[in-house]
Amino acid sequence: INHNHQFNQQAALSPLSNTEIMLSTTSSRLLLASSRRSSTTVRIRGFHQASPLNQPKTALVLGSSGVLGSTVARHLSRMNVNVIGADIQELSETAQLYDFVPLPHPSQGASLGEVTRRLTAGVSNVLGEDGKLDVIVVASGGWEGDAPYPEDSTIEDGAVEYGDSIDRMMKMNVHPVVASGYVAQHFMNESAGLFVVIGATAALSPTPGMLGYGMSKNAAHHFVQTFGTMTGAALNTKAQRKKSLKLRQNLPSLDDLTVVGILPSKIDTPSNRKAEPKADFTNWTDPKDMAKEIGEWVTHEHLRPHSGSLVKVFPSADGATFQLAR
Repeated sequence: INHNHQFNQQAALSPLSNTEIMLSTTSSRLLLASSRRSSTTVRIRGFHQASPLNQPKTALVLGSSGVLGSTVARHLSRMNVNVIGADIQELSETAQLYDFVPLPHPSQGASLGEVTRRLTAGVSNVLGEDGKLDVIVVASGGWEGDAPYPEDSTIEDGAVEYGDSIDRMMKMNVHPVVASGYVAQHFMNESAGLFVVIGATAALSPTPGMLGYGMSKNAAHHFVQTFGTMTGAALNTKAQRKKSLKLRQNLPSLDDLTVVGILPSKIDTPSNRKAEPKADFTNWTDPKDMAKEIGEWVTHEHLRPHSGSLVKVFPSADGATFQLAR
Protein backbone atom coordinates (compact mmCIF):
# COMPACT_ATOMS: atom_id res chain seq x y z
CA ILE A 1 0.00 0.00 0.00
CA ASN A 2 1.40 3.37 -0.98
CA HIS A 3 1.47 6.76 0.78
CA ASN A 4 3.73 5.63 3.64
CA HIS A 5 1.16 3.13 4.92
CA GLN A 6 2.04 -0.42 5.75
CA PHE A 7 0.40 -3.42 7.34
CA ASN A 8 2.05 -5.61 9.92
CA GLN A 9 1.00 -8.47 12.13
CA GLN A 10 1.01 -6.85 15.60
CA ALA A 11 -2.47 -5.49 16.13
CA ALA A 12 -5.87 -6.21 17.57
CA LEU A 13 -8.06 -8.79 15.87
CA SER A 14 -10.69 -7.52 13.50
CA PRO A 15 -13.90 -9.20 14.76
CA LEU A 16 -15.26 -9.67 11.26
CA SER A 17 -12.18 -10.67 9.31
CA ASN A 18 -10.21 -12.42 12.08
CA THR A 19 -7.14 -10.70 10.62
CA GLU A 20 -4.58 -8.82 12.66
CA ILE A 21 -4.10 -5.38 11.14
CA MET A 22 -1.99 -2.44 12.19
CA LEU A 23 -1.81 0.68 10.06
CA SER A 24 1.33 2.74 10.51
CA THR A 25 2.18 6.07 8.99
CA THR A 26 5.22 8.26 9.11
CA SER A 27 3.07 11.37 9.04
CA SER A 28 0.61 10.90 11.90
CA ARG A 29 0.20 10.69 15.66
CA LEU A 30 -2.92 11.56 17.69
CA LEU A 31 -5.59 14.01 18.85
CA LEU A 32 -8.96 14.38 20.69
CA ALA A 33 -11.45 16.81 22.06
CA SER A 34 -11.22 20.58 21.81
CA SER A 35 -9.11 22.65 24.16
CA ARG A 36 -10.71 26.00 23.53
CA ARG A 37 -9.14 29.41 23.08
CA SER A 38 -10.70 32.77 22.24
CA SER A 39 -9.70 34.36 18.96
CA THR A 40 -10.93 35.91 15.78
CA THR A 41 -12.25 34.30 12.63
CA VAL A 42 -10.52 34.18 9.29
CA ARG A 43 -12.84 33.18 6.47
CA ILE A 44 -12.21 32.51 2.83
CA ARG A 45 -14.52 34.69 0.77
CA GLY A 46 -15.28 32.05 -1.84
CA PHE A 47 -14.96 28.33 -2.42
CA HIS A 48 -11.60 27.10 -3.62
CA GLN A 49 -11.50 27.04 -7.39
CA ALA A 50 -10.65 23.84 -9.26
CA SER A 51 -10.99 22.40 -12.72
CA PRO A 52 -14.21 20.50 -13.58
CA LEU A 53 -12.26 17.25 -13.46
CA ASN A 54 -10.96 17.98 -9.97
CA GLN A 55 -13.76 19.67 -8.07
CA PRO A 56 -12.83 20.66 -4.50
CA LYS A 57 -14.44 18.74 -1.68
CA THR A 58 -16.47 20.30 1.13
CA ALA A 59 -15.98 19.34 4.77
CA LEU A 60 -17.87 20.09 7.98
CA VAL A 61 -15.65 20.18 11.09
CA LEU A 62 -17.36 20.25 14.49
CA GLY A 63 -15.24 21.64 17.29
CA SER A 64 -13.47 23.87 14.78
CA SER A 65 -12.47 26.39 17.44
CA GLY A 66 -10.57 23.85 19.53
CA VAL A 67 -6.97 22.76 19.12
CA LEU A 68 -7.84 19.54 17.34
CA GLY A 69 -10.69 20.88 15.24
CA SER A 70 -8.80 23.97 14.08
CA THR A 71 -5.80 21.79 13.20
CA VAL A 72 -7.99 19.52 11.09
CA ALA A 73 -9.74 22.49 9.47
CA ARG A 74 -6.46 24.17 8.62
CA HIS A 75 -4.97 20.99 7.16
CA LEU A 76 -8.02 20.23 5.01
CA SER A 77 -8.16 23.81 3.77
CA ARG A 78 -4.54 23.53 2.63
CA MET A 79 -5.61 20.45 0.69
CA ASN A 80 -8.01 22.61 -1.33
CA VAL A 81 -11.03 21.46 0.72
CA ASN A 82 -13.76 23.99 1.49
CA VAL A 83 -14.16 23.78 5.26
CA ILE A 84 -17.30 24.75 7.17
CA GLY A 85 -16.66 25.09 10.88
CA ALA A 86 -19.17 24.52 13.67
CA ASP A 87 -18.65 25.26 17.35
CA ILE A 88 -19.94 27.22 20.34
CA GLN A 89 -17.57 30.09 19.57
CA GLU A 90 -15.85 31.70 16.60
CA LEU A 91 -12.93 30.05 14.90
CA SER A 92 -9.24 30.07 15.64
CA GLU A 93 -7.37 32.87 13.89
CA THR A 94 -5.25 30.23 12.16
CA ALA A 95 -8.18 28.23 10.81
CA GLN A 96 -9.13 29.03 7.24
CA LEU A 97 -12.85 28.48 6.82
CA TYR A 98 -15.41 29.06 4.14
CA ASP A 99 -18.10 29.65 6.75
CA PHE A 100 -19.05 28.99 10.35
CA VAL A 101 -22.15 27.52 12.03
CA PRO A 102 -22.67 28.64 15.66
CA LEU A 103 -23.91 26.00 18.09
CA PRO A 104 -25.44 26.41 21.57
CA HIS A 105 -23.16 26.07 24.58
CA PRO A 106 -23.93 22.96 26.69
CA SER A 107 -24.62 25.26 29.65
CA GLN A 108 -27.57 26.77 27.76
CA GLY A 109 -29.51 23.56 28.26
CA ALA A 110 -30.35 23.01 24.60
CA SER A 111 -31.85 19.59 23.93
CA LEU A 112 -30.33 17.14 21.49
CA GLY A 113 -33.18 17.95 19.14
CA GLU A 114 -32.39 21.65 19.28
CA VAL A 115 -28.66 21.08 18.70
CA THR A 116 -29.51 18.91 15.70
CA ARG A 117 -31.93 21.50 14.35
CA ARG A 118 -29.43 24.34 14.63
CA LEU A 119 -26.65 22.36 12.99
CA THR A 120 -28.94 21.19 10.20
CA ALA A 121 -30.27 24.68 9.54
CA GLY A 122 -26.79 26.20 9.59
CA VAL A 123 -25.33 23.66 7.18
CA SER A 124 -28.33 23.98 4.87
CA ASN A 125 -27.94 27.75 4.81
CA VAL A 126 -24.24 27.52 3.91
CA LEU A 127 -24.58 24.81 1.27
CA GLY A 128 -27.60 26.22 -0.47
CA GLU A 129 -30.07 24.23 -2.51
CA ASP A 130 -27.67 21.94 -4.37
CA GLY A 131 -24.59 21.88 -2.12
CA LYS A 132 -23.28 18.64 -0.62
CA LEU A 133 -20.74 17.58 2.00
CA ASP A 134 -17.95 15.14 1.25
CA VAL A 135 -16.47 14.94 4.75
CA ILE A 136 -17.68 15.37 8.32
CA VAL A 137 -15.21 15.36 11.23
CA VAL A 138 -16.59 15.49 14.77
CA ALA A 139 -13.64 16.81 16.78
CA SER A 140 -15.69 18.49 19.51
CA GLY A 141 -15.95 17.19 23.05
CA GLY A 142 -14.44 17.49 26.48
CA TRP A 143 -13.42 15.77 29.70
CA GLU A 144 -14.77 15.93 33.24
CA GLY A 145 -14.13 13.65 36.18
CA ASP A 146 -16.71 12.33 38.61
CA ALA A 147 -18.43 14.77 40.94
CA PRO A 148 -16.70 14.89 44.36
CA TYR A 149 -18.25 13.24 47.39
CA PRO A 150 -20.71 15.73 49.00
CA GLU A 151 -18.81 16.33 52.24
CA ASP A 152 -19.89 19.97 52.62
CA SER A 153 -23.39 19.64 51.16
CA THR A 154 -26.48 17.50 51.52
CA ILE A 155 -26.91 14.15 49.87
CA GLU A 156 -29.62 15.72 47.73
CA ASP A 157 -27.25 18.43 46.49
CA GLY A 158 -24.66 15.78 45.75
CA ALA A 159 -27.24 13.85 43.75
CA VAL A 160 -27.86 16.85 41.54
CA GLU A 161 -24.17 17.40 40.82
CA TYR A 162 -23.67 13.66 40.25
CA GLY A 163 -26.36 13.63 37.58
CA ASP A 164 -25.38 16.98 36.08
CA SER A 165 -21.74 15.98 35.64
CA ILE A 166 -22.78 12.97 33.56
CA ASP A 167 -25.33 15.04 31.64
CA ARG A 168 -22.63 17.58 30.73
CA MET A 169 -20.44 14.83 29.32
CA MET A 170 -23.30 13.47 27.22
CA LYS A 171 -24.01 16.93 25.82
CA MET A 172 -20.36 17.57 25.00
CA ASN A 173 -19.38 14.15 23.65
CA VAL A 174 -22.56 12.58 22.28
CA HIS A 175 -24.90 15.34 21.09
CA PRO A 176 -22.52 16.66 18.38
CA VAL A 177 -22.00 13.13 17.05
CA VAL A 178 -25.70 12.34 16.80
CA ALA A 179 -26.52 15.74 15.28
CA SER A 180 -23.76 15.28 12.69
CA GLY A 181 -25.11 11.85 11.83
CA TYR A 182 -28.43 13.41 10.91
CA VAL A 183 -26.67 16.00 8.77
CA ALA A 184 -24.73 13.22 7.03
CA GLN A 185 -27.93 11.40 6.13
CA HIS A 186 -29.35 14.45 4.36
CA PHE A 187 -26.37 16.43 3.04
CA MET A 188 -23.56 13.95 2.36
CA ASN A 189 -22.42 13.44 -1.21
CA GLU A 190 -23.55 10.09 -2.57
CA SER A 191 -20.01 9.25 -3.71
CA ALA A 192 -17.27 8.23 -1.28
CA GLY A 193 -18.35 10.24 1.76
CA LEU A 194 -16.26 10.18 4.95
CA PHE A 195 -17.58 10.57 8.52
CA VAL A 196 -14.95 10.66 11.30
CA VAL A 197 -15.65 10.76 15.03
CA ILE A 198 -12.99 11.31 17.70
CA GLY A 199 -13.54 8.78 20.46
CA ALA A 200 -11.24 7.68 23.28
CA THR A 201 -9.13 4.60 23.92
CA ALA A 202 -10.01 4.87 27.62
CA ALA A 203 -13.66 4.17 26.86
CA LEU A 204 -12.82 0.70 25.55
CA SER A 205 -12.44 -0.31 29.21
CA PRO A 206 -14.06 0.66 32.53
CA THR A 207 -13.37 4.28 33.51
CA PRO A 208 -13.49 4.60 37.32
CA GLY A 209 -13.22 8.22 38.39
CA MET A 210 -14.62 9.49 35.10
CA LEU A 211 -17.92 7.65 34.69
CA GLY A 212 -19.62 10.33 32.61
CA TYR A 213 -16.70 10.67 30.25
CA GLY A 214 -16.44 6.93 29.72
CA MET A 215 -20.19 6.56 29.19
CA SER A 216 -20.32 9.41 26.68
CA LYS A 217 -17.33 8.26 24.65
CA ASN A 218 -18.61 4.69 24.69
CA ALA A 219 -21.92 5.98 23.34
CA ALA A 220 -20.02 7.78 20.56
CA HIS A 221 -18.25 4.51 19.73
CA HIS A 222 -21.59 2.70 19.58
CA PHE A 223 -22.91 5.34 17.21
CA VAL A 224 -19.91 4.88 14.91
CA GLN A 225 -20.35 1.11 14.83
CA THR A 226 -24.11 1.22 14.32
CA PHE A 227 -24.14 4.08 11.81
CA GLY A 228 -21.21 2.46 10.00
CA THR A 229 -23.07 -0.84 9.74
CA MET A 230 -25.93 0.98 8.01
CA THR A 231 -23.67 2.08 5.13
CA GLY A 232 -22.77 0.28 1.94
CA ALA A 233 -19.07 0.45 2.82
CA ALA A 234 -19.42 -1.76 5.91
CA LEU A 235 -17.99 -5.24 6.28
CA ASN A 236 -21.31 -6.83 7.20
CA THR A 237 -22.73 -10.31 7.48
CA LYS A 238 -25.40 -11.33 4.97
CA ALA A 239 -28.18 -10.57 7.45
CA GLN A 240 -26.70 -7.17 8.28
CA ARG A 241 -26.31 -6.30 4.60
CA LYS A 242 -29.96 -7.13 3.97
CA LYS A 243 -31.13 -5.01 6.89
CA SER A 244 -28.84 -2.06 6.12
CA LEU A 245 -29.92 -2.07 2.47
CA LYS A 246 -33.52 -1.69 3.60
CA LEU A 247 -32.59 1.16 5.95
CA ARG A 248 -30.81 2.97 3.12
CA GLN A 249 -33.73 2.92 0.70
CA ASN A 250 -34.45 6.61 1.29
CA LEU A 251 -30.90 7.59 2.22
CA PRO A 252 -28.68 7.24 -0.87
CA SER A 253 -25.94 9.26 0.85
CA LEU A 254 -25.20 6.19 3.00
CA ASP A 255 -24.57 3.84 0.08
CA ASP A 256 -20.90 4.83 -0.28
CA LEU A 257 -20.24 6.40 3.14
CA THR A 258 -17.35 5.35 5.39
CA VAL A 259 -17.84 5.92 9.13
CA VAL A 260 -14.73 5.66 11.31
CA GLY A 261 -13.93 6.36 14.95
CA ILE A 262 -10.40 7.46 15.89
CA LEU A 263 -9.55 6.66 19.50
CA PRO A 264 -6.57 8.54 21.01
CA SER A 265 -5.35 8.26 24.56
CA LYS A 266 -3.72 11.61 25.28
CA ILE A 267 -3.46 14.56 22.88
CA ASP A 268 -0.58 16.98 23.08
CA THR A 269 -2.41 20.29 23.62
CA PRO A 270 -1.51 23.38 25.68
CA SER A 271 -4.30 22.69 28.16
CA ASN A 272 -3.21 19.09 28.68
CA ARG A 273 0.40 20.18 29.22
CA LYS A 274 -0.76 22.74 31.75
CA ALA A 275 -2.79 20.10 33.59
CA GLU A 276 0.09 17.59 33.61
CA PRO A 277 3.33 19.60 33.46
CA LYS A 278 5.52 16.68 34.61
CA ALA A 279 4.17 14.17 32.09
CA ASP A 280 6.26 12.61 29.33
CA PHE A 281 4.94 14.48 26.30
CA THR A 282 6.66 12.09 23.90
CA ASN A 283 3.90 9.61 24.76
CA TRP A 284 1.24 12.05 23.61
CA THR A 285 -0.08 12.46 20.10
CA ASP A 286 0.35 15.63 18.07
CA PRO A 287 -2.97 16.92 16.59
CA LYS A 288 -1.18 17.71 13.33
CA ASP A 289 -0.41 14.05 12.79
CA MET A 290 -4.00 12.95 13.15
CA ALA A 291 -5.13 15.75 10.85
CA LYS A 292 -2.70 14.41 8.24
CA GLU A 293 -4.14 10.91 8.58
CA ILE A 294 -7.68 12.19 8.12
CA GLY A 295 -6.40 14.04 5.07
CA GLU A 296 -5.05 10.76 3.69
CA TRP A 297 -8.48 9.17 4.11
CA VAL A 298 -10.11 12.11 2.37
CA THR A 299 -7.84 11.82 -0.64
CA HIS A 300 -7.23 8.06 -0.84
CA GLU A 301 -10.40 6.04 -0.31
CA HIS A 302 -8.54 2.72 -0.46
CA LEU A 303 -6.65 3.63 2.73
CA ARG A 304 -9.80 3.97 4.81
CA PRO A 305 -10.75 1.24 7.31
CA HIS A 306 -14.06 -0.46 6.65
CA SER A 307 -17.13 1.51 7.73
CA GLY A 308 -17.97 1.13 11.41
CA SER A 309 -14.35 0.65 12.50
CA LEU A 310 -12.86 1.93 15.74
CA VAL A 311 -9.16 2.72 15.28
CA LYS A 312 -6.79 3.35 18.17
CA VAL A 313 -3.90 5.74 17.59
CA PHE A 314 -0.70 6.21 19.55
CA PRO A 315 2.70 7.78 18.90
CA SER A 316 5.53 5.67 17.55
CA ALA A 317 9.12 6.17 16.45
CA ASP A 318 8.15 7.02 12.88
CA GLY A 319 5.16 9.27 13.67
CA ALA A 320 2.06 7.37 14.73
CA THR A 321 0.42 3.98 14.61
CA PHE A 322 -3.25 3.42 13.85
CA GLN A 323 -4.48 0.08 15.17
CA LEU A 324 -7.84 -1.48 14.45
CA ALA A 325 -9.61 -2.00 17.79
CA ARG A 326 -13.05 -3.14 16.63
